[in-house]
Amino acid sequence: MVVQFSYSLEPDQIVMPGPIDPPEVIPRSRMIERPEDTRFENVRWGSYNNTSFVHMFVHSGTHMDVNFHIDPDGHKLGAFEITDFISERPLLLEIPKGDMDRIHREELEPYAEELAKSDFLFIYTGYSEYRKTDPERYLNKQPGFSVEAADYLMKNFPLKGVCVDLMGIENIGEAKTLDPPFPVHKAFLRAGRKFYLVEDANVGALLGKDLIRSYAIPLLIPDAEAMLVTGFADVRGR
Repeated sequence: MVVQFSYSLEPDQIVMPGPIDPPEVIPRSRMIERPEDTRFENVRWGSYNNTSFVHMFVHSGTHMDVNFHIDPDGHKLGAFEITDFISERPLLLEIPKGDMDRIHREELEPYAEELAKSDFLFIYTGYSEYRKTDPERYLNKQPGFSVEAADYLMKNFPLKGVCVDLMGIENIGEAKTLDPPFPVHKAFLRAGRKFYLVEDANVGALLGKDLIRSYAIPLLIPDAEAMLVTGFADVRGR
């Protein structure tokens, strides 16, 4: 059985901080005559085929950050192999969190034996319930990892990546104001190896299921620091 854990990219289902447009399909040619109400002027209307450009912010919806996101010398997406995005031993942990809360090292330590056998970690905080019901709260009050928890994972376990049901791995608004900024991103992505973070994911879709294998597949654009992800998992269970 296959379960998707990436959200739809329908414009009305994308939650974004600030005035960032959702991904948009921009026609280059269309096999119809020019509609009277179109805003697209430079299109080959009445063409023999349909072609398009896509304009998108690569941190839209369910997406991954790679090392170059916060490290000018870090790995870009082109440094990764397709196998890096396939997990043979995924682990899902439920760690409930509320507004502006933290995931602490002490909450991860009881799972050390399981983490040592895993290559990819899903964290379900339950905060994703607000993504649809209260998107402003989901964006602005979100919990996240503590630096100590991030350091614990990176120094002790052979993980390829971490995936959370949060807009970011740390509270975005708060992280901008810290000195240095974005310390949790840096703890994960400047730890000296290829690593990626999957944010704004529908981890709740995987609850109650046995994870066999998971996939977080980006468009492999070599110079990118992040990319939209199609995420799905082979599972057993209802």
